[in-house]
Amino acid sequence: MRETCLFCVSKHIAQSVVLVNEATTGYPLHIWFAIGHLAEAETECVSKYYEFAQSIRKVRLALMGQDGTFKHTELVDLLKEARNLASAVNGIAEEQRIHNILYNN
Repeated sequence: MRETCLFCVSKHIAQSVVLVNEATTGYPLHIWFAIGHLAEAETECVSKYYEFAQSIRKVRLALMGQDGTFKHTELVDLLKEARNLASAVNGIAEEQRIHNILYNN
């Protein structure tokens, strides 16, 4: 198991959003890259955030066609949840963190 990194979890989920969109616009194999990124996100958070890892797994299995129905909105919901967890852990709201990065505060 890897050490939990909510930035990495967020990155992998965000990348899966991009890849699913590409899969629907003429690059069907990109769906497997998206699935791989979700598996990475799941692995990144399972040690500290088991329930969240299970939520990621549920979406991943639906995307694979193995269990449930996949909905694009679930990926964005996962990303929001990852960022909310990060905000809670870091003690800074996401909007403020982004502002600090963009404006060097």
